[in-house]
Amino acid sequence: MTGPARVRQPSHFVLAAAAWLGAAAGVASAQVRQTQNGPVQGLTVGTEAQFLGIPFAAPPVGTLRWQPPQPAANWTGTLPATAFGAPCPQIGLTSASENCLTLNVYAPTSAAPGSKLPVLVWIYGGSFIAGESGMYDPTTLVTRGNVVAVTLNYRIGYLGFLAHPALSAADPHDVSGNYGILDQKYALTWVRNNIANFGGDPAQITVFGESAGGQSVYAQLIAANPVKLKAAIAESGAFQTNYPTLATAEAAGEQAATALGCPDQTLSCLLALSASTLANALNPLSNAGGIGPVIDGVYLPSGPAVAFSQGNFEKIPIISGGNHDEMRLFVAFDQYFGAPPLTAATYEANVQAAFGASAASVLAQYPLGNYTTPDYAWAAVETDEIFACNTHLLNAQLSPYTKVYAYELNDPNGPEPVGPAIPGFTYGSAHGSDMSFLFPTLFAPVIRTGPPRLTPAELTLATTLQDFWLSLARYDRPLAPQSGAWLTFNNTSQDVLSLVPPATAIETNFVANHHCAFWAPRLLSEAGLPPGSAY
Repeated sequence: MTGPARVRQPSHFVLAAAAWLGAAAGVASAQVRQTQNGPVQGLTVGTEAQFLGIPFAAPPVGTLRWQPPQPAANWTGTLPATAFGAPCPQIGLTSASENCLTLNVYAPTSAAPGSKLPVLVWIYGGSFIAGESGMYDPTTLVTRGNVVAVTLNYRIGYLGFLAHPALSAADPHDVSGNYGILDQKYALTWVRNNIANFGGDPAQITVFGESAGGQSVYAQLIAANPVKLKAAIAESGAFQTNYPTLATAEAAGEQAATALGCPDQTLSCLLALSASTLANALNPLSNAGGIGPVIDGVYLPSGPAVAFSQGNFEKIPIISGGNHDEMRLFVAFDQYFGAPPLTAATYEANVQAAFGASAASVLAQYPLGNYTTPDYAWAAVETDEIFACNTHLLNAQLSPYTKVYAYELNDPNGPEPVGPAIPGFTYGSAHGSDMSFLFPTLFAPVIRTGPPRLTPAELTLATTLQDFWLSLARYDRPLAPQSGAWLTFNNTSQDVLSLVPPATAIETNFVANHHCAFWAPRLLSEAGLPPGSAY
């Protein structure tokens, strides 16, 4: 079964975009640390030093809009690093600003220049059109693992990923788009150049991210001249195994320019558009996959699947996986915003609309009798096609060249930090469920009153998951005292570590559980790989 790529980019963190607006209360001044642009003074919060809102690049405003990131200006005196920088422009967030290229450093108070602690750098998700660094508090990882953590902002939406002929014509390499990916890379370079002064080891940098952040991790591995990293962790990021070409993206950019009020397609008109106009034109809840990385032949030579299959990537140990019920989050959002629960008829209509001539075969693979409700059936179809089997595909391409640790969260009643409460609806392990195990304070204040409460079994699993992530950063291998050995994924055994509270177990039937053999022809075609490729 083949067909054109059908991407529904995950968008769940838009509702949590205002989760952090400043530093926590009850803090004291922290030590002063030197950066390449000048000294910064942060905050001491318990046993953690926080340095917030540090500029890592020049503000991408004026003529620097839609340009690769440029060096930040040096400052005189000591820069207060005591509050998060503004988020990048996105729908409905009045605190956002184009002057948003800042990052946050978290370190144990005992860390000092020369401590050489492992470094974890977090890239947020949000469909590449929402999210911000201040939403994610890595304190649990920092204090428990004795590591340094960094969270960063990068340009999103049209400001981060618009490709357009006028923008390409003004670029020395004749390309456009990928500005957000370049921001991430620039921030990683800043970390390598500066993190030793905060107690981190520039030779021990692990990048990790979820959803669009996980996709960004893959992109950083295949980018031209990648930043030298020690390890990587991609969570729920395999929803795109290929990217549009520059020509395709530019054509979409011309349509966007007309819709935005620039039918003349000129650079001057695009630069005159307000950040608010650009941000509010994109709603993450209806984004159909038009925003994201582009194969431009300069910064991104190919899509992830092709690059991995050819060994054209930074070959470092990687944890790569996702959650068993990813798409249940989006089914819940549909109902939260007014859609009725699916019936047998509307389930079949959804499948028909998505798969056309292949709909009958999809319905035969996912008969309603196998599911409690039509909503769960539809979520299973989309989870397997968009997430689970694409993750399996990328792991199959990666594993001949590097150590791959594949996982799946299989919590039947998993925490959901950003999902609305829907009567009678169970999330299982939905998109974002893993965030509660790594960032216990994360929640969407618009629809929740606080973060999910983990059960005792989930708290045990959270400890295990944190230990795996921390161990990869420290030892290049995920180890946890509470768990047995995590076997590497290979194309013979295809072992996946199943995370079921409170324990872990090797899962050998992942392909059958997610109908991946059925999806193989379609997904290999979408990935740009020939039939019969590793899968």
